[in-house]
Amino acid sequence: MISMRDAIEAALSDFVERHTGVKPELKPSKKAHLASSSFLRGDAIAAAETLSSHAKDCALFSAPLLSRVTTENGWLLFFFTADAIDAFAETLPPAEEPDDSFFMRRLWIMVHHDDAKTPDDPKLLDGFYAALFHAPDGEKRFLAAPKAHDGNARVAIEQRLYRMAKILLWERRDPICNTPGSDTRPF
Repeated sequence: MISMRDAIEAALSDFVERHTGVKPELKPSKKAHLASSSFLRGDAIAAAETLSSHAKDCALFSAPLLSRVTTENGWLLFFFTADAIDAFAETLPPAEEPDDSFFMRRLWIMVHHDDAKTPDDPKLLDGFYAALFHAPDGEKRFLAAPKAHDGNARVAIEQRLYRMAKILLWERRDPICNTPGSDTRPF
């Protein structure tokens, strides 16, 4: 079973290379879901415009993956959709009970809510993709995201995290292969 992280990186790399001729080096970012410095010496603004105009061509399991592409200081900043989360979560079997880490136990609680469409909330998407790509403080950002809302809105969002939690549980099910310290890619 392919991981969502690998599926996104493959789809995005192929998309960027097809439309710009450059194979990007993708990295987690605090300013976006993923970023690439592959255009530092090139025209990042033109690349972002080209990629944005073809964003509908970038999909994950037939769902739109890319919501927008921006640039900052020569970096391409990629932002993904909630639709990609929903499409990927539907391909996964039920989540298995995790180990005893705090983050994994919180995810386990979330997968016991009803299956609902992923909220299209920017802070929540930022937290999810940060946790997925092992960005600094990604787990904390994901767990803190619903706290940006008050009262009933917070409860409503917390009860709709089933699909995000299911994906993160599957992504981290093998602690030897999926822990940030064991990954050989540069972060």
